[in-house]
Amino acid sequence: MFTLIENAILGAGVILVIISLIQYSRRQGNYHGFWRVWLGQLKDFTPAEFKLYRAGIVLLFVGVILRIINLV
Repeated sequence: MFTLIENAILGAGVILVIISLIQYSRRQGNYHGFWRVWLGQLKDFTPAEFKLYRAGIVLLFVGVILRIINLV
């Protein structure tokens, strides 16, 4: 049961992060945003992009917690 839920949550998290980075890259015309996010150099997210990005990170975190709970 948890495996379906955790996979759905992890997948949704990855999709939200990718969508926010694609929106940022299209708006800026800068396709290095995918790499710069890991260096903490993206300071000019719009509020909508930032909300999508943070929601994706939260879903990824919850998915990892569920995976740990499932292993125990």
